[in-house]
Amino acid sequence: MTATTKPTTQLGPDARAWAAENLKGFYMCPLTPLTDDFELDEEGLRHNIDAFVEMGCAGLVVGGFFAEGWNMTLAEWRRYHEVVADAAAGRLPLFTIILESSAYQAIEKMRYVESLGFTGAEIMNPSVQLKTDDDVVSYFEFVAPKTGLALVLYRTPVSGFVYSHDAVLRIAEHPNVIGVKNGTLSWTDSIALRRRGGDRLVISEPNERYWAHDAALFGGRVLYGELSLLLYGKWRSDLRRYTDLALAGDLEKALPLSEKLDPIRQVYDEVLIGRIAATGSYVAAMPYLKAWFELLDLRAGPVRPPVAARLSAAERDLLGQQLEAAGAI
Repeated sequence: MTATTKPTTQLGPDARAWAAENLKGFYMCPLTPLTDDFELDEEGLRHNIDAFVEMGCAGLVVGGFFAEGWNMTLAEWRRYHEVVADAAAGRLPLFTIILESSAYQAIEKMRYVESLGFTGAEIMNPSVQLKTDDDVVSYFEFVAPKTGLALVLYRTPVSGFVYSHDAVLRIAEHPNVIGVKNGTLSWTDSIALRRRGGDRLVISEPNERYWAHDAALFGGRVLYGELSLLLYGKWRSDLRRYTDLALAGDLEKALPLSEKLDPIRQVYDEVLIGRIAATGSYVAAMPYLKAWFELLDLRAGPVRPPVAARLSAAERDLLGQQLEAAGAI
């Protein structure tokens, strides 16, 4: 299964038509491989992108928390996106993730990836200063008209402020705002937001555990900005098969396949979802995710300081045993 959609930049007012056709399936959010001296592993990044295309990713969402984009210099961030664009070579749409407090830096970054052929950007509201609905709406009023990229909103408590559904609908007045990654850790919140704004926006509940029901019954169309297809290893084919059935509305046939994945979901929840929920941060999960990538023959390397670089040998062995018992490796 190979992605073939060619990225299109400068979508502007055509962004929602593009999203209706293309923003579906698996838009995965990969880690960044690093060398032992914490520099970008460009060869490893190219290797991984080839693997992601072969896995059947519909698109990639890069440069965010999982990718350690928050811990790069601007020059490093630019080089990383250059390599991603070159390695992807038009085989699938690319979205960046903007985590900037400065609206001006956000615009500069978006214009840069637009020049590289990126299709869109996921934007988290600033983590400092802007702490009301009106503040966040004003932020998007400033940045959205200054880019031709398709924009996805990132609602998350990690930002320090989760703006309301009313604010989402106000932001959605910009025609290049196409969707929401609703990272509130509440599926019911995603369903409620979809009921209010799903006629204009693609609302993603980024938790594969709910995906079969979400896609078959509640209008889910895309697993956006998460890791399941990358991490599930030998379960990927079952994940893709039940996804096709659920998107076709056949929950009765999708559920038996989906339920087979419960053992790997338990590991996923322990390693990732539980740690994000407990800490309000991604960093506690990162050494585990890097080790998980390598156990699946993907390139990862260490996590950049000041985060713990690697698991201990005992922790890595235990993770490998868990993944083997869950049938992923």
